[in-house]
Amino acid sequence: MQNTGMQGSTAGASTVEKLTEQATERLGRLSETAHETMGRVSDIASQTASRLRDRSQQLLDHPAVGNARSYVREHPVAAIGIAIAVGLLISRLTSRR
Repeated sequence: MQNTGMQGSTAGASTVEKLTEQATERLGRLSETAHETMGRVSDIASQTASRLRDRSQQLLDHPAVGNARSYVREHPVAAIGIAIAVGLLISRLTSRR
């Protein structure tokens, strides 16, 4: 008896179909999971942005910020000098020598 290879190709096609179905199912689940995760991340980012907006408004409404603004308007050169001094101090403290 001679093997024409036809029997093997039928079994091979069946295996390929099964693998294709499994891959399609897994990709579908992966896609759903990714979509759900992105939805959760989007919700969390939105909530965080809202909280940051509220906090920044509270900070801007603080009396110390108003005092600082007034000082900078009245003494702009001194404010620039203070900013440079603070920048140099932070630079010295954080440099790795």
